[in-house]
Amino acid sequence: MKKYIKIILVVIVLALAGGWIYWEQHKKRVIKDSIENAISKGTDSLYFIHYDSSFIDEVNGNATFYNIDLQSKSLQKQLLLYDTASAATVYNIHIDIVSIKGADIPALLSNTAVEARSIQIIHPVVYIISSGKRKKETFSENDSLAIYEKLLGKFNSIHAGEIIIEKGNLNFINKTGEPHTALRDISIDLKNFRIDKTRNYQNIISYFIKDVVAKVKEIYLRGDSNQAIFTDVEYNAPGKFIKLKKFQQKNNQQEIVFDINNTSINNLSTDAFIQDQLLKAEELTSDGGLLTFYRKKNNNDDQDKDEIEIDNNYFDEALLNKVNIGNTRILIYNKANPTDAPIAISNVRFRATDIQKLYSGTSIRNMVSRSSWALSADGFSFLSENKRYKMTVGAFDINNVNSTMHINSFSVTPQLSEEAFSKSLRYQEDLYDLNFTNIELTGIDTKRLITEKRFEVETATVQPSIKAFNDRTVAFNPASKVGKYPQQLLQKIKFPVSIKKIIIKNGYVAYKERGAVSGETGVVFFKKINGTISNVTNIKDVINKNNMLVLNARSMFMGVSDLQTSWNLPLNTTNGSFHVSGVAGGFNAVSLNAISEPLGMISIRKGNIRKVTFDLTGTDLIAKGYSTLLYDNLKIDLLKKDSADTKKKGFMSFVANVLVKDKNPQNGQVRRNDIEKERDISKSFFYLLWKSIFTAAKKTVTGKNTNQ
Repeated sequence: MKKYIKIILVVIVLALAGGWIYWEQHKKRVIKDSIENAISKGTDSLYFIHYDSSFIDEVNGNATFYNIDLQSKSLQKQLLLYDTASAATVYNIHIDIVSIKGADIPALLSNTAVEARSIQIIHPVVYIISSGKRKKETFSENDSLAIYEKLLGKFNSIHAGEIIIEKGNLNFINKTGEPHTALRDISIDLKNFRIDKTRNYQNIISYFIKDVVAKVKEIYLRGDSNQAIFTDVEYNAPGKFIKLKKFQQKNNQQEIVFDINNTSINNLSTDAFIQDQLLKAEELTSDGGLLTFYRKKNNNDDQDKDEIEIDNNYFDEALLNKVNIGNTRILIYNKANPTDAPIAISNVRFRATDIQKLYSGTSIRNMVSRSSWALSADGFSFLSENKRYKMTVGAFDINNVNSTMHINSFSVTPQLSEEAFSKSLRYQEDLYDLNFTNIELTGIDTKRLITEKRFEVETATVQPSIKAFNDRTVAFNPASKVGKYPQQLLQKIKFPVSIKKIIIKNGYVAYKERGAVSGETGVVFFKKINGTISNVTNIKDVINKNNMLVLNARSMFMGVSDLQTSWNLPLNTTNGSFHVSGVAGGFNAVSLNAISEPLGMISIRKGNIRKVTFDLTGTDLIAKGYSTLLYDNLKIDLLKKDSADTKKKGFMSFVANVLVKDKNPQNGQVRRNDIEKERDISKSFFYLLWKSIFTAAKKTVTGKNTNQ
């Protein structure tokens, strides 16, 4: 009996020894066949896997595989035959090294489970190839699970304490052409990863919400009209942050339209980011860089309005509590004229806090309108449509917390000299040179400005310098100027505006004209202008409450006379009605020669102006009222143009001084002239005012049609 037992033991030992020798010689082949069969069966024989070599330590559950390939030659051949109405997806995967530690080898061989302490995947290169119609697709549960199905086959579960991916590349391409989406140099550290046979989508996604740290050296996205590159991206689910070293986007012409540096999103809601593709976080900070926008016309509601749009489809909604963006350069192009130079705004800085925490997605416009924010920049400039003027906005600072805006300056500068401007004209036209400095706006309704494009301000303070030039030697323009009074032009501005009060400080206004007869220029100017303009608006509901624009100002006329004036301009009338009154103090009449000689061909030899008063009401077609000119010791000379010189008309000057009343009042009687001046509709509102006062003064001096 003992002999038989010994024989059996020897047989068992020999069998075990033989099995061990066979296993040692063929274990790699057995494992390889098991893996390949599992993949083939799990993918209905469409995919096959192979690798060059392996190292297996079945005792400790360690295995390393080299140069692994997963692909389907049959699907790839069929892919090229599909028409545009069909759809198919092929996965091609190559991995340099897969290293598994602490694995359950029996479970792996029985095709039931992959259990390991850690899995390290080095340099995986994945191509996901699609055919069929190109259309906008959203990431879904099926998209995620499809990849796992291809990789896991019929395994019931995969579980790893840690999965490490190093130097990975992921490419999405169509059946022809370069990748439209590529992730390069991917590093991923995923803790406690498990997928069971239920293939639960939420289970899979949870790892990316709670446990994953992913870094990508470069993400490339190619759209229909642009391409974008994200550099040095880090998504840290445990730390709840995203960091991005650079985001750069180019258009079809390979011009950089976005170039943003060192962006960080902190305290990120990873659930919203992964599951809803919604950027919801506590704070976004960025060093800034370059942003490009496009201005286009919106023809809705039969009104042409300028709108700003962004050439970007990546971030449509965001929920953030704080935003801090550093120095950024903004370029705004006109879509109607893309070759024109853009408006360039330098050193834009934006800070926002206390953004309302909403529970559903909102546009960035609404997000900003509900927050406390401050925006500042160095300013910008652009040319008018006719290239005649350059508009320049100086450095500005907008603060939504206290509803204020400060602008260093705003100017409209002519790009032609007066001579060149005159030569370019067919008809007479004014050339303007405007400069407004120290602009302060308070009580700005920024919410309405952003959401409704409606500019409402309580108070605006400004120091204006307004210069105009007209060359009367140019042919006169017979076109009607009816409907172009100041209050009428205000109503024609398409952008809704309402300023309750404008405070003018130390302003300057000058009108320069080249005389039609003399060919010489004269300047009428007002300096040290101080005053207020109330109810500047073109908004109907504001006008219904108060329909009167009122100007009250005080200035120095020609630097020698104190002038006070008051204007009342109704905003709700159709006939251009107005009421203008004023009074000017005493000055030496000789100081008027600067304008009377070149423009009126009259030289004042001597005289004193003691006081001028005027009161006018009118419409589009007429001005009525009165004017009183008080003066004494007035003597004048009439002038004529003789060749290139201006000379005195001797005899005519003698006659004029005989006819001119040398003072008013005279013999104790004050001469006052009524005004009833029909408007030359081809002339401006200011010409009507000036001509009415001048005509009355002329009658007073000659003693004609006066009321005593």
